[in-house]
Amino acid sequence: MAEIKVNVKLIPTPRGQARIYRLKSPSVNEKAVRGLAQLLGMQADAKSGALKSDADKLTYSQGALELTMYRASGGIRFIDRARWQVDDRQSDLKIEDAAASRLAQTFVKKYQLAPAGETKFLKAARLHVAEATEGGKEASDRTIDVAVALQRQVDKIPVDGPGGQVVVYLDYERKATGIERIWREIAGVQKQGAAYRTPQNALEDMAAHFKAKQCVIEVQEMRFGYFEEGWRSKQQYLQPAYVIIGMLTSPDGLTRKRTIYVAPALTNAVGRITPPLEVKRPEQERPAAKY
Repeated sequence: MAEIKVNVKLIPTPRGQARIYRLKSPSVNEKAVRGLAQLLGMQADAKSGALKSDADKLTYSQGALELTMYRASGGIRFIDRARWQVDDRQSDLKIEDAAASRLAQTFVKKYQLAPAGETKFLKAARLHVAEATEGGKEASDRTIDVAVALQRQVDKIPVDGPGGQVVVYLDYERKATGIERIWREIAGVQKQGAAYRTPQNALEDMAAHFKAKQCVIEVQEMRFGYFEEGWRSKQQYLQPAYVIIGMLTSPDGLTRKRTIYVAPALTNAVGRITPPLEVKRPEQERPAAKY
């Protein structure tokens, strides 16, 4: 079975209580896409733009503007392809995190992308472009884009996971060139709060989850928060969880990969958060071919 090594100090067991919420099924259809497109400044009447549909998403495009809405999550991506992460070969965006956060918050509020007071600054990622002289020496390093991530808050508890964020992309003119948002709507309270499980309980869950694998897992980080899934996941409930981040190493030490395990944080949790590992079924022998 897997050997779990904890290389960090465990976080304390949270205090108080937290609710488990029931989530609305996302409404992803032509009306919803065109309505959001119009809000974002696109021409969205029936004669304008092009609407494409597949099993995962709806995409509405008009010129360089493209809006995508994912069926499972209701998540959206909006990009101005003429400006998003485009280098004019001379501009250098110099902006502090605080100023970038204020611009992103203003954009989110203007286009009603998240309820007021339910976001906080998470991080700002800068896209750098480096140029060198013919001799190979670096001549310049410029920032052409900043992606500002705003984290969702539910009952003053942060939301973790692939979802629960709004990301605003700013160009060298400090104007938004794109957004990404995974923010599922809450339908109501599924369960009132109960006692918290301990972080040690979460580690025990992780050990049981990987019991059939021969490996070593080094726990490098543990976080607590509501857990929201990603673009292509259907999610019924929003509930508190422990997020365990570690490095999985094969018995021979040749293979190492990052692994994430998510365990329920409440004693009255609903369902499973991290799915069970798939068991590879043995292949049946095929009968000999007849000629």
